[in-house]
Amino acid sequence: MEEKCPELISYNLDVPLREKIGFVLGQLKKFDEAIKELALGIKKDPDNFILHSSLAYTAYNSLYAAKNREIFIGGKIKEDRIRLAHKHFQKARKLRPEGITNFYREGMLYKQLENKAEKALPLFEKAVANWDRLDRAEKEDRHQERKNFIKTLYQLSSTLLHRGRNREALQTIKRCLAQDEKTNYISLLYKYFALGKVNFHMGLFTEAKDALLFALQCEAHRPVDFVHELLARNYLALGNTGRAMEVIRKVPENKRRPYYRWTEADVWCASGNLQKAKHVLITCQERDNRSRHKALIRLAKIEYLLQNFQEAVKYAQEAGRFFTEKWGNIYDEGLFWQSAGAFRLGQNDKAQKLARDLKEINPRYPKLNLLLKKTGR
Repeated sequence: MEEKCPELISYNLDVPLREKIGFVLGQLKKFDEAIKELALGIKKDPDNFILHSSLAYTAYNSLYAAKNREIFIGGKIKEDRIRLAHKHFQKARKLRPEGITNFYREGMLYKQLENKAEKALPLFEKAVANWDRLDRAEKEDRHQERKNFIKTLYQLSSTLLHRGRNREALQTIKRCLAQDEKTNYISLLYKYFALGKVNFHMGLFTEAKDALLFALQCEAHRPVDFVHELLARNYLALGNTGRAMEVIRKVPENKRRPYYRWTEADVWCASGNLQKAKHVLITCQERDNRSRHKALIRLAKIEYLLQNFQEAVKYAQEAGRFFTEKWGNIYDEGLFWQSAGAFRLGQNDKAQKLARDLKEINPRYPKLNLLLKKTGR
């Protein structure tokens, strides 16, 4: 275009072409080139909704490709790409505040790519509210956005659950199931897993069990270890340790991911075999360079139950050290079990200091006040 048809550029007729070129390059995962073309179009037509929406989506899609290890984006480039996506999502939303898709996508950027569920929540809520404001004719006219409305309901339910708004999460996932009954934009496996998860967190264990068992029936050919893991925890909550162990064994031992092994250890503990639980956790934490602290803190609790308080303190310290090195924050559970172990060892001053440190970072930690009372004697 620039070499053979320069008159298109001189008369600003290149903008629609850049829009199409940007879209195609994005589909081919040539994200940098796509962003360049779309940015050139925006420079000439700064209030073009389609260009802003497309550039935001291209930046967002590139971050997903990096997350899935299809391409590499790291460090400052990743931060810049996130800012770029937000900038153009916000401009697109400003140009069409009645839309659904850009609210949904920016919510996903916060929730899935930045782990900021609290910032995603109002965007998901706005997307749903915008759809609900449409009358029947408008919904039919904008039918292409219905899929993202349904996907928003699914993500909104998850976000509400994360924020502790369990009843609203239950209403939302039920609405998602009803709205998606004929289309199945989201697979039955994931929808019924989500329903089971909300019921589990509400203490509705029978309802959770039924939803999870149905989820397993929906797509047996897909990897479903996450469903088995939650179902095992649900059986533990129902007091059925034997059934929980049967479910755990559905996944071969060499394919059990760390979170699965934590629940496996919990099942062994519930069945009274603490030594087996310890073996599972020790093996797990040796291979886990991301969430080792969760296995270590379980080991600390088991040693505490066995009255091996020195070992309990050691594991709690190791969990705290790993968490701080990996994530840069202080691990509240590590402090609690270090303090509890020190108290049992007769190290009252140390136990009290650790408990006070915990109060500074998490004053609502369960049983902290009882620990402070005991160590303050």
